[in-house]
Amino acid sequence: ENLFTPQEYHTMVIPPKCWPEEELRVLGGEEKITEAIENIANIILKRPGELWVQVYVGVLAGQNIPHLHYHINEPVKWSGDETEGERRLEEALDLSAESELLTQLAESPLKLFREANLVVAVESIARVGQCFIVPAEEWPLDQPRGSLPWLRSLARLLAKTTALYAKAFESKQGLATEFQLFFKFEGGCFIYGSYLPILNHLGSTETAGALISGGPFIHPWSPEETLERLQQFV
Repeated sequence: ENLFTPQEYHTMVIPPKCWPEEELRVLGGEEKITEAIENIANIILKRPGELWVQVYVGVLAGQNIPHLHYHINEPVKWSGDETEGERRLEEALDLSAESELLTQLAESPLKLFREANLVVAVESIARVGQCFIVPAEEWPLDQPRGSLPWLRSLARLLAKTTALYAKAFESKQGLATEFQLFFKFEGGCFIYGSYLPILNHLGSTETAGALISGGPFIHPWSPEETLERLQQFV
């Protein structure tokens, strides 16, 4: 349990020992990822509301201590005036827009991998190189854990994605890319996941202009170029 958090509920899935850097950068591979997702599924089964799962690997990704943590928390809700809070939430959390985006990603021609009914689609929304794991349909978690089709598929896709980005965007110093992971679950269902490699820094054009004044996010290269680079290492 995380005792230093603004969320009312915030627990973590953590391996018992620190891993070498090269193992950390790929989340331990498919076997360790599957083990972590099984633990996460156990927690989600007991809390069927909306839950977010987050991972930060590397200092640039926000992890200042090189020890793997899967954060599981309920999203913070607006706690101010009820009317004003509802208005702000309606503006900030447009779930119809989210649903439309996930449909577009599921149908994207920029697919990197596919496993059963899960796909990895390359789309630079927040930062260059970002990709998303999205389902063709939602799968409930109230099935036997070992038979969940998304469990094995999600672990395989995450293992393949982290390993591929580690090779394709390895630094001149031989370091695998740092990254952030985000997964959303709601009502016992996997909604979507995001893999966000830290391949560039955001400038004031993005942190002020795009967010506040409505300008575009400027990326140094396109999603098509990201996919082309990744496919060279498949």
